[in-house]
Amino acid sequence: MPDHDGIADRDRLTLLFVIYNARLVRHLRAHLGTRWPAAEDIAQDTWLLAAARLDECRTADDEAFDWIVGLARTATLAHMRGTRRETTIDFTAFEAHLLLPPAPAAEDEAIANTTMLAMLDQEPTELEAAA
Repeated sequence: MPDHDGIADRDRLTLLFVIYNARLVRHLRAHLGTRWPAAEDIAQDTWLLAAARLDECRTADDEAFDWIVGLARTATLAHMRGTRRETTIDFTAFEAHLLLPPAPAAEDEAIANTTMLAMLDQEPTELEAAA
């Protein structure tokens, strides 16, 4: 693993995480508005980007927050694109299929209709007439 000022990349990433993760999550929550619950996921994606691009960070560790915020912007956009794709899927027809009872068979409908018509043609019984 290449060194950066005598510190291995993994150690530098760990140091940046310890210094900035809580601040990054607060920053994301403040900027995400109603989507603030996604802040932890986006922060995690940001740290994955930071691990992949650590060699691009040319600032000192105590001044690296702006670089991390730039990565967070990239991670946020990727997350929102994925969320938009997920939320545009319409499951209405699928749910309706699960919620609606199956349609009765044509034979059952015909028998029910014939029975109802036969009942309507009959004279009422004494109990039905008294009611």
